[in-house]
Amino acid sequence: MAVVIAQRRKIDRMKITVPLNPDQYSVALSILHGIADVADSPNLKHWRGQYGSRLMLKSGLQSIAQVSTGISKTQYRYWQWELWPDHIARNEYALAWEEFQALFNILAADHDPVYSLDHAMDMGKMSYLEIARDFIGVNKQDLFPWTAHAKKGDIWQKGIEKGSIYVGGKDSPRQFVIYDKRLQLIAKGQHCPYPSLVRVEVRLRHPGILARDLDQLEDPFQSLHIASFSKARALSKEKQWQSFIQNASNNGASMAFSQLSKHYRKIYRERLTECTAKWWN
Repeated sequence: MAVVIAQRRKIDRMKITVPLNPDQYSVALSILHGIADVADSPNLKHWRGQYGSRLMLKSGLQSIAQVSTGISKTQYRYWQWELWPDHIARNEYALAWEEFQALFNILAADHDPVYSLDHAMDMGKMSYLEIARDFIGVNKQDLFPWTAHAKKGDIWQKGIEKGSIYVGGKDSPRQFVIYDKRLQLIAKGQHCPYPSLVRVEVRLRHPGILARDLDQLEDPFQSLHIASFSKARALSKEKQWQSFIQNASNNGASMAFSQLSKHYRKIYRERLTECTAKWWN
């Protein structure tokens, strides 16, 4: 039986953006360049580009935090904190995070508080969020995720091997991704204590809330349905229905729905609701 582990809703990644004026932007560049010049740590990676600068804290293959500043084509200047909160809270990354904060505070202390994480958490706007739910004991091959309105979607495939399932486009305000978290951890050289671990993740782009109001965010998983392929196949032997199921298995639900008339989309959504996986929601 599938069991929800860890938190019901886990913030896996977040970006908080603060606007800058031209003078603040110049100082922001000097701060990041200064940290990169004096820092002596294999955990810190620095990039200098034509339109900005980035400083990333990593431990092995795992990203922990990134601070960046840049300017857009419309002359919008920004300062951005990108955080992986779930990893920041772990003991194995605590020392790297503390050293990063200490180095940053020393070199930014004499400047405008606009560059501090406290300011971003109080006044910054969420520009990106990844919220995850993890499940053990789930057969990923039996998952049939779908939404009523997503027009785009895909299934990553290499040869005959199927990987992540996407519901919604990569540029959509809301995209769901379902993947084998255990395989991802192993690929990063990390230990996974479970024989199976499936992650259901929602990626929110420009959710339109301040960082301080994050706890007021509505449940982003409400619009996601997860049916069981085995239940759906057994529900009806009707040829068109079976063709729809196979199409969804090969190409994702969004593609399969797009090839139906409005009449059949309504009928098939009702059928899929009957096939909802018991462990979901």
